[in-house]
Amino acid sequence: MNAEHDIPSRPTRPTPRDAVVVCPTEYGGQLEHAADLALALLEDPQAGRVWLVSRPGAREYLGWRSDHPVHVVETVPPRRTQAPTSKLGKLVKPVLQVADLVREHAAVRSVTQQADGRAVLALDSTKYPLPRVLCASRGQAVAVFVHNAQPHFDLTNPAVRERVLLWLERSCARRSDQVITHGQDQGEIVRGYTAKPVTAVDLPVSSRLELADAPASSAIPSTPYALCIGELRANKGIELAMDAAVRAGIPLLVRGAAESPELSYSLARRAAADRCVDFADEFLSREDFNAFILNAAVIVLPYTHFDAHSGVLAKAVGAEVPVVSSDLASLRAQAGDYPHFTAADVHDTDAFGAALRTAFDAAVSGSRDSSRQPVGEGSGHGTHAAASSTGKHQDWAPSVAAVMSAERA
Repeated sequence: MNAEHDIPSRPTRPTPRDAVVVCPTEYGGQLEHAADLALALLEDPQAGRVWLVSRPGAREYLGWRSDHPVHVVETVPPRRTQAPTSKLGKLVKPVLQVADLVREHAAVRSVTQQADGRAVLALDSTKYPLPRVLCASRGQAVAVFVHNAQPHFDLTNPAVRERVLLWLERSCARRSDQVITHGQDQGEIVRGYTAKPVTAVDLPVSSRLELADAPASSAIPSTPYALCIGELRANKGIELAMDAAVRAGIPLLVRGAAESPELSYSLARRAAADRCVDFADEFLSREDFNAFILNAAVIVLPYTHFDAHSGVLAKAVGAEVPVVSSDLASLRAQAGDYPHFTAADVHDTDAFGAALRTAFDAAVSGSRDSSRQPVGEGSGHGTHAAASSTGKHQDWAPSVAAVMSAERA
């Protein structure tokens, strides 16, 4: 990728400073990003002790033992899975959500009290509107990752809940000492609403968490397949990928948890109408998630709109799996010169289906290199590989530098 980065210079420090990585999601790609960041910080000479703060279940999801060098603290209160349905319950729900957020602030602050007075907090979530409250010392600094500077919802007519979420995110960015985004376009959006320093980095494609090989699993088909994977949201265009796969006669697997029962029902009905599509609304373990990607002939990203960096695209590039994507500037920019990336108009069923057919046939026929070594572990392609081939996981260096550059404003 040829994007320029705004990596700030870091002052030389006589002694290392502690780092506290905060991720209030105990599973999935967000936790994996936070865990990889914690591991990368652990190797940085300017970092001292490293904590990872999350909810109960994070350690089990990552497969880390209690003696892991990253101090995993599962003190963020468990999420509320039951939503009140009565009139009184609906009135009480916002109060409970605010109370839970206060408890989260207290849980994080209890960890920063153990860190040194110059520690840096790396927030992997923008849900904390008053990030300075998380600090136990005036000298501690806050860096926040803004993963989606442009929300997935329609900004022209947002619902009340969406307005609240947007306020939380932007308040966090405005009050942190350092903001980090994935991609220059994201950086420009954030600079539009905060005067704080903003650093744009590429979403790393290497991972210290990846499994070397896909584990044997009965869930993985023995025949070639195209794959849509990850959280199923309305903007991901899954129904468009289904239509294109049916038109092209490509076996398509759709795996991931749907954001709503309505979307799940709609996709299930659509999939049932044709044998080409295999749909399952389910949360995947980290092992199965990796196995599905590593064994796919083609990864399909049919977003209707998307302005951020895609975690699935990063994993596909890291595994050297071909990608067929909707023709969006954000995804083309993230892919850079990755040679197995094809963009097509997802709203043109014939054109997108033809792109799927070409990529699928090429993968199945073995016309590309079939050895899939994760980028950062061996040979690779394109600028992504060049960035990490000089050493393991060097594509994490810009993110670490951005975090460690955070200084109390």
